[in-house]
Amino acid sequence: MELVCESLGFKGKVICKVHGTGFVVMCGCALPGERFLGRSTRRKGSYAEVTKIKTLTPHRDLVETLCEYASYCGGCKAQNLSYEARLRAKEEQVHELITHVGRFSDNSPGLETVLKAIVPCDIQF
Repeated sequence: MELVCESLGFKGKVICKVHGTGFVVMCGCALPGERFLGRSTRRKGSYAEVTKIKTLTPHRDLVETLCEYASYCGGCKAQNLSYEARLRAKEEQVHELITHVGRFSDNSPGLETVLKAIVPCDIQF
């Protein structure tokens, strides 16, 4: 099936939705914004897992990985995503947790004291 990754999930997996149905699909080797062909490998109730077969359109913030083992090790799943894009993705994850799990709304008083911008590190690797 053809998929477009919507966001970076936890543990390095990306979240995609099947066009037209909204069914959630998770993939371990893709990046948000990437369009790819995937094969369903497992269905788990409300979502399925897919394996990426072929990239159709790469992510706009794709960079060369610094580690020669990154493609098959699996320890740094988003290392080929630019540092700035990883920071944005992490901020989105925190925002999602605070608003959905913590039940804050974007207009909640005090949200700005809880949700602050991530401070980038001077040394990335």
